[in-house]
Amino acid sequence: MSRLTHRPVRFGQRRTGQRRTQPRPLAALLSVATALLGLPSLAVAYDPPVDKAEGVTVRIEAPERVEAAGDTIDVAVIVENAGEAPLSAHLRIGLIDGWQADPGEFADVSVPAGETRRLTCRVQSAADSYAAHYPIHVRATVRRPDKPELKLHPIAVLVVDKAGGGGTRRAADWKPIVLAPDTAFALEQAAARRAVMQVFGKPVEVSEVGWSGSHPQHSGSLNRVDSMLGDVTKPCLGIHPPWRDGQSGTLAAEFPIQLPADTPATLDFSVGMNPEGQSDGVTFRVRVLPWDAPAGEWGEIVWERHTAAKTWEDHKVDLSKYAGKAVRLQLESHPGPKNNTGWDSCFWAAPTLVVGNPPQADPSPPAWDRAVTLGRGTVAGLDCEYRVVPGNRGLLDAAVGLVTPHQTVWFRGFQITVDSARLDASRSALALRSVEVQRPAAPGAPLKARHHFAGQDSEFDLVGELAATDGVLTASFRVENATEPQPWRHIHIEDAAVGPWSLPLERLFAGTGNVVVKPGRYRLGFDGHRLSTSFVGFEFTPQLCVIQACDVPPSHLDVIPAERHFSLHAAPDFRFTFIPAPDAWEGVKKWRDVNGLRPAGGVRQAAGRFVFDLWGGRYRDSADELRRAFRYGLTDSMVIWHNWQRWGYDYRLPEICPPNPQLGSLDDCRYLIESCREAGVLFALHDNYIDFYPDAEGFSYRERIAFHSNGTPVRAWLNEGRQAQSYRYRADQVEPFLQANLRWIRENLAPTAYFIDVWSSIGPYDYWTSDGRFFDRVFTRNTWGNHFAWIRQLLGNQAPQISESGHDQLIGWLDGAQTNHLRVGNPLPGYYQWSVWNWECQDAERVPWFDAAHHDRFVLHGAGYEGRYAAGLDTRLHGMYSDDYIATEVLTGHPAMVSRPFGEDVVRKYWLLSRLMRALALDRIESVEFVGGDIHRQHVRWQRGGEVWCNRGESDWEVQGTVLPQYGFLAKAPLAAAGDDSKPQVVEAAVARKDGIIVEYARSPEWLYVNGRKSYGGTLPVRPLPGEFRDLGERRLELQVNWQLRRNLPENYVLFAHFCDEEGAIVFQGGWEPRRPDGPIPGTVATVLRAAVPEQLEPGDAVELRIGAYDPRTGRRLTLAGPRDGEGRIRLGTLAVGEDAKLTWTAQSGSEDPVQARMNAPGKVIDFGDVATAQGVRINREGGGVRVTALPHAEDAVEAEIRLDRLWGGPVQGVR
Repeated sequence: MSRLTHRPVRFGQRRTGQRRTQPRPLAALLSVATALLGLPSLAVAYDPPVDKAEGVTVRIEAPERVEAAGDTIDVAVIVENAGEAPLSAHLRIGLIDGWQADPGEFADVSVPAGETRRLTCRVQSAADSYAAHYPIHVRATVRRPDKPELKLHPIAVLVVDKAGGGGTRRAADWKPIVLAPDTAFALEQAAARRAVMQVFGKPVEVSEVGWSGSHPQHSGSLNRVDSMLGDVTKPCLGIHPPWRDGQSGTLAAEFPIQLPADTPATLDFSVGMNPEGQSDGVTFRVRVLPWDAPAGEWGEIVWERHTAAKTWEDHKVDLSKYAGKAVRLQLESHPGPKNNTGWDSCFWAAPTLVVGNPPQADPSPPAWDRAVTLGRGTVAGLDCEYRVVPGNRGLLDAAVGLVTPHQTVWFRGFQITVDSARLDASRSALALRSVEVQRPAAPGAPLKARHHFAGQDSEFDLVGELAATDGVLTASFRVENATEPQPWRHIHIEDAAVGPWSLPLERLFAGTGNVVVKPGRYRLGFDGHRLSTSFVGFEFTPQLCVIQACDVPPSHLDVIPAERHFSLHAAPDFRFTFIPAPDAWEGVKKWRDVNGLRPAGGVRQAAGRFVFDLWGGRYRDSADELRRAFRYGLTDSMVIWHNWQRWGYDYRLPEICPPNPQLGSLDDCRYLIESCREAGVLFALHDNYIDFYPDAEGFSYRERIAFHSNGTPVRAWLNEGRQAQSYRYRADQVEPFLQANLRWIRENLAPTAYFIDVWSSIGPYDYWTSDGRFFDRVFTRNTWGNHFAWIRQLLGNQAPQISESGHDQLIGWLDGAQTNHLRVGNPLPGYYQWSVWNWECQDAERVPWFDAAHHDRFVLHGAGYEGRYAAGLDTRLHGMYSDDYIATEVLTGHPAMVSRPFGEDVVRKYWLLSRLMRALALDRIESVEFVGGDIHRQHVRWQRGGEVWCNRGESDWEVQGTVLPQYGFLAKAPLAAAGDDSKPQVVEAAVARKDGIIVEYARSPEWLYVNGRKSYGGTLPVRPLPGEFRDLGERRLELQVNWQLRRNLPENYVLFAHFCDEEGAIVFQGGWEPRRPDGPIPGTVATVLRAAVPEQLEPGDAVELRIGAYDPRTGRRLTLAGPRDGEGRIRLGTLAVGEDAKLTWTAQSGSEDPVQARMNAPGKVIDFGDVATAQGVRINREGGGVRVTALPHAEDAVEAEIRLDRLWGGPVQGVR
């Protein structure tokens, strides 16, 4: 579909059927580095700048944008008095970061009854303002006769379009880079670089030194990037000539160079074009001019070529005639003879000044007879010797071998970047001055190497140590003796990875849990959704796997099969651990034993508890719903309450207290928390210290906000509903806001657990301050961890600390997280297409990877927020209550998670899983087997004797006489250890096929739960089908929709109709007559949908009709029968716009609802042995008899035959 754009929903304009509160998408969490110039246009919205109470209104009138830093604007403050008595107001103007108001306050402002006063002031923005959002606060104190003093506080938020001095970082000195003989200098790594730009017909412009980004007027750009053409990736200077607003021009990267005398010199490089463009080509030119030529002068052309090649072209230019001279070297990208700049994104790849004869890498195999043997280790019977052959560059190009009796696997050194330069190859912007290798002084001692590097204005030592410790190989690197930090300059390890391996990769294990077979090229970033583990498994052969682990937060995992590069990437100072093992699971057990991690204090409290993950609802109503759930026995639980903050969910943070009055009173919120406390259920409130909003008290770029290395503030989440942009906290500035909030919360609400968003969903980050000081990711991690520990102590009783998604770098501080266990596959269109590992491979499957290492010291809940787990698939089959989702919870041993306080599926899931998860709590995984070599059939053994069989394959699998369909499981686990003379009490649970029907059951010493699944999937038996379509002309349409009803819609639910683009975003909506399809049951009722197609849809455009039913009070959507889109909507068909606005309707092809295959629609009675029923019941021991409880909201009368003589070995005395 073409030319359709989705406009964000503005605050106060919530669309019909739109959900009010959801977990945010990861894409909104990941902050993309913005260029120093060309910052994308910022939206201005936030809440309106008005505050009112008791007939008094104070409003700010100000422009939305300030053109440039330092500009002055006129601001008006309006005071309206709708009361019957005069008032007197004192108004103070509040600004941040050097902004000034004249006057800054208005004292004794008198406003007669029924009148309005307008006051004006001049506000001057600071000359060093950033291109960012700035607040104007008006704090009004209002006095009225015989009434209490009134406080009002409107806030306006403005955008500065053009930054001033803020954002300028330290540049390298503009002086010739002196090249020594026998050097291969990597130009793209050079700090002394500037851009020379010219729009044709205008003067030449020269940037500041070190500039990169996009020019704000013509969008010519220069950036350092890694680019892949033809499956080959190279480090590049990426250039696009000036092009914006019809302009055309040329751009060059310019370098000051001093070549040595009497030494040959060449420029070696490759060129190529963006493979996705349609360019007519770029003219690549190499120019040279004298060092002292005027700035902005173009040099002599010594080489040029016009090409549109989309694979690398290799070239070499002889520069020997400039030997002994200081020159400026220009690498120019010109649009060519037609001056056509369309799609002219191009690359200068690996531009290298080769002087003399630089040392070359040794391609020969390692001489293992010269190796240093560090020690030995044994894992699950596999003996391994660790050997190292140092290279010409010490450990950086060493051969590091893991030698087993039957196989040797090794890798070539360590790829390390410091000060933007690679250190492991002679092609670098830094020179290796010396290497000192110190062999082990005694058995078990490390091999040490000190590598001394120097650059144009930097110097440091890189110290590496390799050792065999606890039977595993460790490699650690750190920077010592570095040039003293300066503003915006800090010498540290910026990236580190191992070099290429000697063997290809067969399978890979990573993250919360995926095995990837024959993986293609991919980068898996470190966060709670993707690379949530600081350890990965590389399986090279069926008998040899290597675990690579890291002690600091990794940045990502890279897999590049063509280069045999498979490695975690980490920074700053780090320690890698390598564990060879006969399979990945034995290797991860060894990692579990040697990593030294210990559980935080609240793990024992949180482990095994069922989780209510609640994002909407009023305090008291939800408390009453939870109380109903508790009466059904759902008390081995925890409640996470997300939406309660003073100004609404994730807005104006960190101002979160008191609770949002739109959801109830403070006493209502206390009632909610106390309801849980009385039932023994933990209760956690949601908090956030990533997103700092400009309209919040205490906001300041200078003092509070993290910065990119280019001197621009880091944007955090964009609250799309309010179009409010937040900015990222400096980790060193969180404490005063967090502690003030928590002390108020403890005093007034007293939750028994706590949830902080994002901290285990994104990786801990490096950041800079506004004045150029550097803080690394380890500081950020430790700071967050200490805050969790402080909150746990403040709330008392080892109150569990929970976060989002869950990565392993906060273990020991954080107690648990709400998992997001994503799948590997192709993204589906829609909101959650980001929520998939889009990784080309032969095969892949979810596995319990994280839990194999950390199940007993970190509590992961559920399998993911429903939208993220399903990621566009039908949520009835892949959502939170589906067999797919439940199978993943069981496979990993995670406490089950639900999204509602009460309901049939909530109770059903608890009865099925709670005792099993209690039995597996704090246990350790002993082994994982792919049965028959099939990764989709998994058998997990636990140390205390539990066993789980999970079938994620398409065909049935019989296990111990139990038939497991796809997403079926069988689990058996002993409860807490019994005495020596007693038989362990065992919990058993399953989703299995009986008599051809998929059913579920759970047995434990306390209860028996069986469900023949006459009702399943949370699907209301209501299916809409498209009927007659009419094009009414003038872009209007009418569609009859026939509703097959086995039950009417619940009270308060009405229909909605969304006409959507291919991503599922709403383009326009329709109206219904009537608004509900009520009628005789069973039966079919017709409704009519009418809509007008907006003018923005042109001939050739198409939209998809997705319909459903929702409750206007809560925004909650019903689960209806039919083809679903993963967002609670049924797909009905496609509407196309033709010539002359003719409308064409194509109905969705009819198909059997796939949920039917997983339910017992005919109501066949299933014989479970001791109970026979088609429905869901739980049988509890009670005294000498039993109590039978049906699932809530059962549509029909529940019938069950209970054989008392068979229950728990029987007989029992009676039934209640």
